Amino acid sequence: MTDSEESLLRPQRIWTPIWWCLPSLLGFVAFLLAFPIDRRIPFWPHLNLAEIFTLWFLSIAPIATIIAIVAVMKRKRTGGAPPSVKIFAWTAIAVSLTLNVFVLLGMWASTY
Repeated sequence: MTDSEESLLRPQRIWTPIWWCLPSLLGFVAFLLAFPIDRRIPFWPHLNLAEIFTLWFLSIAPIATIIAIVAVMKRKRTGGAPPSVKIFAWTAIAVSLTLNVFVLLGMWASTY
């Protein structure tokens, strides 16, 4: 790979950690728009929306956030991202983790 090809790919790869935070962030937006979440899904009668959101925030969102953390740490070692992008990425990761914990604690509290 030549230097010009590498420089063309670099701006897109800098934003990779932000893209990995999207499952948690968009899942939270979907969670807020889905109320009331105790409804049954007509084509999937065994689960309701609350159970689907619990599964999403227990499996997919944490895995994607961990991948985002690893991507930021990897960029840190190679020194590839400007400071503003690093701050934005760490902010997105912190918000993703906070929202993930918030939803899971809310789901846990709703069982009592």
